[in-house]
Amino acid sequence: MLRAAAIFLALASSLIAREFDPRRDVFAFSNDTVMNYTVTHDGRLHIGGKKGKSDRPTHCCFLFTRSAMQFWKFARFEPKQPRLTDEEYRTRIRTLFRISPWSERSGRIAFPGYADLWSFSREHEKLLRADLGSWLLTYLRVGNWRTMNPIMRPMQRHFAEQLFAKVSAGEVRAMYLAKLPHMNHVVLVYHAERLPGGGMRFHVYDANYAGDWKRLDYVPGSNLFDFEKCFYWPGGELRAFPVYDRPLH
Repeated sequence: MLRAAAIFLALASSLIAREFDPRRDVFAFSNDTVMNYTVTHDGRLHIGGKKGKSDRPTHCCFLFTRSAMQFWKFARFEPKQPRLTDEEYRTRIRTLFRISPWSERSGRIAFPGYADLWSFSREHEKLLRADLGSWLLTYLRVGNWRTMNPIMRPMQRHFAEQLFAKVSAGEVRAMYLAKLPHMNHVVLVYHAERLPGGGMRFHVYDANYAGDWKRLDYVPGSNLFDFEKCFYWPGGELRAFPVYDRPLH
């Protein structure tokens, strides 16, 4: 009986979905900005001239976020299986990236020979970058028009509550952070917690920071979100919109 119980518990534990990990479930390479950003000592954002030529991709925060979401939802890694050729991996990557991120499907595309997206992308960066897609088309997405609307703060609370419910249920969600003209960015939300006073804190994968996480808070007093300070943003309040959760978003 004890042996049977032990086997049952081992099988059950293997079926429990683990939490999204920014050190395993993201790309081992990062997105870059085209311009030089500096946050002054008094918290002001200064945007300088263009950076010199870089080997890192630019303008690709939408593409990184969408692709990480697709890997999390529709792929599985099989580290104990033999590795495939580059051409076989390329075929699987292209099949994966053709799946709409908002769709639901039970089957997953296998990527044998690797434990997670981090280890796979570290060795196959060129393959992945070649099929991420066009950054220009992400600027022409239908859902981007929402950033031009007047601020509707009650909708921000609705988005926050909806986001909290989805992420608390184990989903990952893409959010478009906007405060024009200086903030136009997309992150992947994977953790949510309540704060005293009715606020909410979210942990996000930011494609500009490989292997790290950033803080995104919902502030009930202002009915806006607050994104932490980083090299391209001085920190402070902005709007957030769900993306890749339906065709027109």
